[in-house]
Amino acid sequence: MLVNAADFLFNGSRKAGPSGRWQIQLRNNGQDEHDLGIRRTDGRVVAQMGIVNPDRLGTITVRLKAGTYRLFCGVADHEALGMSWRLIVRVPRVRTTAP
Repeated sequence: MLVNAADFLFNGSRKAGPSGRWQIQLRNNGQDEHDLGIRRTDGRVVAQMGIVNPDRLGTITVRLKAGTYRLFCGVADHEALGMSWRLIVRVPRVRTTAP
């Protein structure tokens, strides 16, 4: 999944996906430093990427269980200014074959 960051907007390439291993990249298209955190609805931060400088790309790999998460920039007041993205993680569908 790719999250584009600009001053002050997050735009993710996906809004939902299956539980399991996720690789999330943050492309900083803005002029300020940004980072990316992943927070559950209960407020617990489950992952945090370091600072990504302008015109750079950061990557984080995390295992996410089914639920709703908030991807956010933790720098200063960036989240309050609009740098967040909701991600819904669902249990993968199990395909069965007919007899």
